[in-house]
Amino acid sequence: MTSTSRAESRQEKYGIAFIAAIMLCVILNPLNSSTISVALPVLLSALHTTSSGITWIISGYYLGSAIAQPVMGKLGDAWGRARFVYIGLALMIFTAVLAPFSNELWLFVFWRVVQAVGTSMIYPNAVGLLRQYRSGDIGRILGWIGMAGGVAVAVGPTIGGFLIDLASWHSIFWLNIPLSVVAMVLLWRILPKGNRADRLHSVSRENNTAKNHQMDVMGILLFASAVTAWLLWSNSKHPFANAQLLTLVLGVILTTGLIVAELRHTSPIIPVRWFSQSQFTFSSLITVLANLVMYCILYGLPVLLETVRKFTATGSGLVLLAFAGVMSLASPLGGHLAQSQRRRIPILLAGLLLFAGVFILCWVNSLSVLMMVLALALIGVSFSISNVVIQKIVLDSAPHQDTGQASGVYTLLRYLGTILSSVLVGSSISTASGARTLFIILSVVSMATVLLSFGLRDNKPQLR
Repeated sequence: MTSTSRAESRQEKYGIAFIAAIMLCVILNPLNSSTISVALPVLLSALHTTSSGITWIISGYYLGSAIAQPVMGKLGDAWGRARFVYIGLALMIFTAVLAPFSNELWLFVFWRVVQAVGTSMIYPNAVGLLRQYRSGDIGRILGWIGMAGGVAVAVGPTIGGFLIDLASWHSIFWLNIPLSVVAMVLLWRILPKGNRADRLHSVSRENNTAKNHQMDVMGILLFASAVTAWLLWSNSKHPFANAQLLTLVLGVILTTGLIVAELRHTSPIIPVRWFSQSQFTFSSLITVLANLVMYCILYGLPVLLETVRKFTATGSGLVLLAFAGVMSLASPLGGHLAQSQRRRIPILLAGLLLFAGVFILCWVNSLSVLMMVLALALIGVSFSISNVVIQKIVLDSAPHQDTGQASGVYTLLRYLGTILSSVLVGSSISTASGARTLFIILSVVSMATVLLSFGLRDNKPQLR
């Protein structure tokens, strides 16, 4: 059999059903991120907690993802990607059954962290399987997956709102069961039983790269501990009381220890040395701040609309559709701009659009639905540009051999912005005056991304 016929045979075997299974795996993360946004007001009541509980509901999921994703990707390379995808899908079913029984905040947050570990096992290893079995046209398929992820974010709040109004908040977890079961069955029917090829491939990679890609266990532990300490301090009612000052000091010590440890590690989870390059530093700051704004809107606006303006969960989900829907539809624009050599102008444009949209939302307490949709559409276009262009800048700023790590760092920076957004949302969004203050702060943050864009250059330096 010729190489061409073998390639055609493999493409036929790992065809539409295989791609559909991978897409179902990949959309679980964005779907679970977006569907819960419209459930926050209901959850606060069901879990008997105040608006500060929003911080832990949101940050628990993203803290778990930030810690687990780089770890699970490496473990999947070493022990078999399919095995980790199956375990991750099983965890999604497990949490879908048990999370609805949560009647206290800490228990609900625990299941959210377990859910995050599940999606973190699935995502990098599902993409790894795609690269393993469909390497010839992986670029085209990744484009489909990117679109599917955008659609999941776009329709997630609307689906979540519909399910909550139809049944209860429990139903947003039940949605994971059919999706996970279908993905698992498809992969089980298509992949080699025991996935012998996957194991051999993984063992080979492990033997060849173990010395150069040691797991940064200390960095992972210090990062998790430092972020947790900062969350505990920022979420306290009296952050400068004696007891909370100890948490602040602990956060400073852990952060300092993290920086020292990452400077010494050969393969750090956070490559601190890269920040010596201005291009990487500016793009990293823009990533964190832009995602802070985006997730403050994704999670904060439904709370405001449902508690202050008395929208239904379905209604607030439909309003958010203007943001996520436009972002998804305008993604090709971001891809086109990312292909060019220009960096400053696209990010400057994205920053100005972001500022304009957020500034309009400063009057959200009295805005008409039409004006809210306009503001969210502007923000959606902004992110369709910045998400792709900034990711390209981060990848171009890293040495070629560290492309995978650069992609992981970009994801980590996005999660950091999301975790910070949970603090702002939890402390300010539950009242009309607090919501106005929040959007004024977000306007200032948006303008900061505009100013930071002037630090970007159109050339693409390489770190050394």
